[in-house]
Amino acid sequence: MERVAWPGPAAAPPYEPLGPQPEGERRATSAVVVVEPPRQPPPRDHLAWSLCSALYANVCCLGFLALVFSIKSRDRKLLGDYSGAHSYGSTAKYLNITTQLLNICLIILVIILLASGVIVLANPFRPGGNLGPF
Repeated sequence: MERVAWPGPAAAPPYEPLGPQPEGERRATSAVVVVEPPRQPPPRDHLAWSLCSALYANVCCLGFLALVFSIKSRDRKLLGDYSGAHSYGSTAKYLNITTQLLNICLIILVIILLASGVIVLANPFRPGGNLGPF
């Protein structure tokens, strides 16, 4: 067979058609499988926990700081900066843990002071033996 120069991109290249293949020489079809690396889940921002810490257990304003770092973590995650989001999320987590521990210690301290009698919430007995309000 004689080769013909290919005139350019507008025309199709000169291929010769394949003849009929016998049954014994049938070629197997091939498939291309694209394997992507597994996607890692995005880092956590602990926004709900920080919101609860800021509203209910804001000891020394640590809950508010945790909320600020959680929002920064969420912003970094939306921008695609996963290392920055992980850093801010980790800081928010540790601030939340510190806030919760301080809150628990404060509650335990108040309970101990109430039980020991240092703090008295209401004293229905007035000095002098009167039990009534007058």
